Amino acid sequence: MNWNWLFTGKILGEHIKDDRRNNFMLIRLAAALMVMETHSHILAGKEKDPYFQQHFHFSFLGLPSFFFLSGLLVTQSLYTSSSWKNFLWKRFLRLYPAACLSILAAALIMGPCVTAFGIKDYFSSPLLYQYLQTCSLIRIHFLLPGVFNHSALGTDSINSSLWTISMEIKLYIGLLAAWLVKIPGKRKILLALIATLIAISCFLTKYGIENINGMEWMEWIYPKLLPYLTYGVLFLAGVLCNLYKDRIIIRGYWIILLPLTFIASFWLGIFFFTSYILIPALVIFAAIHGSAYLKKITPKADLSYGIYVFAFPVQQLVANYLHPAGPFRLFLYSVAAVLPLAILSWYGVEKRSMALKQRIP
Repeated sequence: MNWNWLFTGKILGEHIKDDRRNNFMLIRLAAALMVMETHSHILAGKEKDPYFQQHFHFSFLGLPSFFFLSGLLVTQSLYTSSSWKNFLWKRFLRLYPAACLSILAAALIMGPCVTAFGIKDYFSSPLLYQYLQTCSLIRIHFLLPGVFNHSALGTDSINSSLWTISMEIKLYIGLLAAWLVKIPGKRKILLALIATLIAISCFLTKYGIENINGMEWMEWIYPKLLPYLTYGVLFLAGVLCNLYKDRIIIRGYWIILLPLTFIASFWLGIFFFTSYILIPALVIFAAIHGSAYLKKITPKADLSYGIYVFAFPVQQLVANYLHPAGPFRLFLYSVAAVLPLAILSWYGVEKRSMALKQRIP
């Protein structure tokens, strides 16, 4: 048997530039389904469901992989954009049409059908128009009048996934601003920033959380800061990997090393700290290996974003009206219901929108 493939190296940059040589679409699809699977377990409540007490569950991979991939690929988009206006226009076309479709469908179709209010009271409620303001994707509102007030999921949130998109937009703007500022040593500054944020995150997670009780300013800022210390750092790690894409070489023996390191991290209880390296390593390894075979099972349509923005309202409907017996059935029923919406979103909205990306050169 030829074992040379274990030591054969593949350069990341060569695969980022050619979609035929990477599996990014399939990874995004898998990540979206992982997020759905995690949300399905909220059915029993985070404190009650033993799933959340396990050493590993898919929430460790789904959303972090999304943010790392976003940093990696959005930086590539910035490289290939003809101007900063073209970059922002492409980001707008990728994020806003499908997300706004989900928001409008929830508010104007789903809401009137399931609200406990009368139709007149529903459409005159300030909550409805507050929720419609979520279309800006800057400030996210989660409630509709009389909708899911006694949800089986334990939350009356209409779409709890949208906050991550708002965060992504802020990260895009920060990336563009850093790109446009002319200062020397940007890569070193980025490395220092990532190292500092990881150190702060590790310190607060290991030593600080139990000590913030009674510190009002810390209790207020910590929940707002935490996503940027975790998902934001992974986004920056994606940016860094893109900047060094022609120097990053992925070896075949990672297929042995990565599982062993994951297992050791969970066993030693240090995955929170090692995840900043392990998740990027796993994603880029999966992205460039086996593409000849994985392309055969990858859908032609990019369904990941449609699944992501429509999944939570669908899961609320399934949980409250079909009452599936357990998280696994909730996940299966929800996937079956959300896939047609994701297909319609891609062919009806997303693909058509992306065709306009050169309208602003």
